[in-house]
Amino acid sequence: MTILDKRLLQDVKKKIAVEANLKDTEAWSQKDFDFLSYFIEERSDCRLSVSTLKRIWSNDRQRLPHISTLDALTITAYGKTWQVLKSASLSNIAVQQNSSSKPTFVRHFKKLNKVGVVLLVAIPVFLILIGGDGILQKKRYTTKETANVTFGHRKTLENELPNTVVFTYDIEAIDANRFFLQQSWDPSRKVEIFKGTQQRTDIYYVPGYFTAKLFADDEIIKEMPVHVVYEDWFMAARQPMSKIFTFDKNLWPKKDYLSIDKETLAKKGIDVHKEFQLAYYYVKDFMVNGDNLTYKGSFKMDPLENVDCPIFNVHLQGTEGYYWIMIGNRGCGSELQVRVGDTLHDGKTQDLTQLTIPIYGWNGFEVQTIDKEMQLSLNGTEVLTTSYEEAIGDIMEISFFFNGLGMVDDIELTDGKGNIKFSDDFEFGIGQVP
Repeated sequence: MTILDKRLLQDVKKKIAVEANLKDTEAWSQKDFDFLSYFIEERSDCRLSVSTLKRIWSNDRQRLPHISTLDALTITAYGKTWQVLKSASLSNIAVQQNSSSKPTFVRHFKKLNKVGVVLLVAIPVFLILIGGDGILQKKRYTTKETANVTFGHRKTLENELPNTVVFTYDIEAIDANRFFLQQSWDPSRKVEIFKGTQQRTDIYYVPGYFTAKLFADDEIIKEMPVHVVYEDWFMAARQPMSKIFTFDKNLWPKKDYLSIDKETLAKKGIDVHKEFQLAYYYVKDFMVNGDNLTYKGSFKMDPLENVDCPIFNVHLQGTEGYYWIMIGNRGCGSELQVRVGDTLHDGKTQDLTQLTIPIYGWNGFEVQTIDKEMQLSLNGTEVLTTSYEEAIGDIMEISFFFNGLGMVDDIELTDGKGNIKFSDDFEFGIGQVP
């Protein structure tokens, strides 16, 4: 791999991270890489596996990826193939070398004049590509004062989905080239708004505790929580991540645990022979402080031919932070991550094989946190102890995510005083609270 190749690949990666609104690349979670895979597929029509993306972003490659992989990355970043971008870069280098010698430039002036249009295009493309601290970098807005900016919202329905939310804003006092509203973590839900307008509507298809963002150019100037409540279990699937399928309760299998089957997925157009995400949500104010709680349940997954590393994800969302706990099948420890508040454990840089179990049978998990000290147990055995500094806040959402067919049972959430705030054994109804 040449120096130029390394530089171009690094800048393409930076551009993709910006476009996908994924910051702090060193701390990306499995969820971030899952989203990145779908994001690239949406833009390039080429699916790159999570393992491929992790190798590319690890920065320890000695050889370039395959040309088809490079094309998928550069099309996602700049809408052009790898060779087109590389040719533009080489053209710019040639221009710089020619311009360093005045006699040579004069001698070949007529020849350069013939290809002037190409060179004028190549120079800015290359400068933008290398990232630039230079003059072609996008101008940021100059007004930092955001006190006069207002940002609010109103849900049009209570505890129902889908739910149209009306966002209101006042951006007249801010000097910027462009303005955007993003309804959640998902950058594909980012839409442009304009001065002279005050409202924008958007639809939430799944429940959750979201953070909506108001952008001036590429800076966030206002944020606010949007709590889309659905006081019942809610089931959804994504294939790809940008496309959401939801399942009415009458489609759920009549079993004594929460699940979905292949036939029901197929009715909605989900191909279980390709990658997809399955999610179960329960969203409301649970009246539980995230820094002092006990949360437990049981789970299992069914085997699928295309899923080599089935993974179960436990998500607890607070007003200030969250729990994201990945539990995998035997042999899949390298793919796992655990994030609690501001603390991250990554299976790539530490041994998380204790979080792997025979996932095709029923297993129990328990999360116990006392004053920001968290202990995770699997099947009654402690497997991880950690702590964090930044508060989680009050729990507003519990959810589970699978990269295949998964099911849960016997869910219980208890506050720091031992009071059961939510439980469900899926036998006498759902969402049971004593």
